[in-house]
Amino acid sequence: MKYDLTEREITHVPYMSQEFFATNIKGERILFAKFGTEAIYSRGAEHTWKYEDGQETVDKSHLRASFVDYTLVDHLDCFTGTAEFRGKEIKYNTRNHRWIYLNNCPVNFHTPSERHTPAEEEDTVQVEELLETTERTIVATTQKLSLGRPSHPPTLQTGSVFG
Repeated sequence: MKYDLTEREITHVPYMSQEFFATNIKGERILFAKFGTEAIYSRGAEHTWKYEDGQETVDKSHLRASFVDYTLVDHLDCFTGTAEFRGKEIKYNTRNHRWIYLNNCPVNFHTPSERHTPAEEEDTVQVEELLETTERTIVATTQKLSLGRPSHPPTLQTGSVFG
């Protein structure tokens, strides 16, 4: 049986994990999570995470490497998805796979001389939003079109419509 994690257990789950839950095995509470394509588990908030397949410990370097541009940030916390860049707090946005400041502006990792103006950064955000909206529209339209009638009615030879 699957159980929800407690608040304390949730803080123990690596930030880049999905689909986490707890279960009881022989009276012991075990935490499970999906980390990338791998299943990982922990015997509780005081214990390390291990890969379910090989029983190897999930190394901190693997947790760090799951963040884009992890080498460019300082004080990365793999469990909260927070770090610092040039002395400012930042948080990883899993939806867009990028770092953002706490005011939701994207982090620009270029040197000061390469930095864009605030107007250019705002244009970039607007273009990204437009691209996301366009992508959603295309997907929705494609799904609507694929729901149309089949070009040939099913026969005994071709099987069902869903075949």
